[in-house]
Amino acid sequence: IMKNKFIIALSLFIAVVCTVFIFVGVISGNDSLEKQTGTEENVPAHTESDGTQQPSVSDENSAENSSSSSSVNGGSDAQDTLGLKDSNINDDDDNKSDSNNSSEPDVLGYSVAAVSQVSHLVPMEPLPVERVSFVACGDSLIHSSVYTDAQNLAAGTGKEYDFMPMFENVADIISEADLAFINQETPFGGDVKPISGYPLFNTPDQVGYDLMELGFDIIGIANNHMLDSYASGYQRTIDFWKAQEDVLAIGGYENEEDFENIRVIEKNGIKIAFLAYTYGTNGLSLPKNSELVIPLYDDETIDRQTKAARKIADCVIVSIHWGTEDSFTPNADQKRKAQIMVNNGVDVIIGHHPHVLQPMKEVERPDGGKTLIMYSLGNFLSGMMYSRNMVGGFLGFDIIKAPNGTTVENAYFIPTMCHYNSSVRGFKIYRFSEYTEELEEKHGAHKFDSSMSMSSMRRIIENAIPEQYLIEEFYSK
Repeated sequence: IMKNKFIIALSLFIAVVCTVFIFVGVISGNDSLEKQTGTEENVPAHTESDGTQQPSVSDENSAENSSSSSSVNGGSDAQDTLGLKDSNINDDDDNKSDSNNSSEPDVLGYSVAAVSQVSHLVPMEPLPVERVSFVACGDSLIHSSVYTDAQNLAAGTGKEYDFMPMFENVADIISEADLAFINQETPFGGDVKPISGYPLFNTPDQVGYDLMELGFDIIGIANNHMLDSYASGYQRTIDFWKAQEDVLAIGGYENEEDFENIRVIEKNGIKIAFLAYTYGTNGLSLPKNSELVIPLYDDETIDRQTKAARKIADCVIVSIHWGTEDSFTPNADQKRKAQIMVNNGVDVIIGHHPHVLQPMKEVERPDGGKTLIMYSLGNFLSGMMYSRNMVGGFLGFDIIKAPNGTTVENAYFIPTMCHYNSSVRGFKIYRFSEYTEELEEKHGAHKFDSSMSMSSMRRIIENAIPEQYLIEEFYSK
């Protein structure tokens, strides 16, 4: 009996030992398998088919790498949702340092933290991004000196007027933009009254044709001179622009319904709403029985229409005729109205009327976006007499639409100089970066403005435009 008990006990002991050894072997085998195969965290970022690890791809080649990976491996639902870019993850060391950083990188606003460990395993599909390049310039004031010069330039061309040579130095800026805007301050009254300059303008139609040939797409006609050719001239200006293809005039309205019909352009898949206002019309008014509407800029109208525009468009741009003539500083009324527009999500405010440059700035909005404000773009083309009125410029920016919203980016400013000679002829617009001391000494404005100098005009630009927006040679001169 004792012998049998011993055998039974020995058998149980052997069984327990074998079980332990088997259990330890299984665990050991799994560890070994993991070391051989590696986890997702240790897989090399880029491998050839033979398993050899390749160098990480730099940002310079990220687009090419992304497209080639997609064609081989197909897409990923997770990556499409998060918008990963292959070039954002270079190697495991980068992943480790990123994991210790509480501020994770974004791609168009999408956090990549949740997939930082596996992004290199899944080829990306780039997020769809649409882009529109936009430029805007200030007042086109066709004084009698300007259209007389255009008559001289037209000799032998078969045209009565030729304004194109005046723009030739800046024509590329206009034509290369997807959309270009100008404030055409003087009306096209046709035969309503003779062609005339200040104080009651009536501008040759050829200005309009030449602006379109240059590449302007949006024409602002809401300003204090819009009734200079009376109600019939205002109607005729509206009719002129309505008859043109591929150009939009803003600020002229045939009735109340037309006034409330917000203009929208769709370009490259982006819907852009345009509004236009003026402070007044130099004391001129419409007949009481006229249905025409002057877009006056009262606070209630601005508030109502900018809110409505925000609901129907990806981007909202407002052209507004405001401020004090020859003042380099926006007044309290400008600032208050600008704040209404900022609060309502307007993306860009383009100001006119002071005939000099006023500040350019970007301000934060309550909705988290930014509003680009140009309080006054100054004059573009005019026969005004003082050097301060010769300085203007192009406001440029990109409108970018991504899945997480539309933003205005890459804002810049190109200063310009309107030149004429001592006979107030030879009108030509120059980039300020190409305007020379020799040209300045011959400028006809010296007859009216003893303080005129290159340094005084440079100060006007410096005081209005922050340095980061001046993309052409300026501070190096």
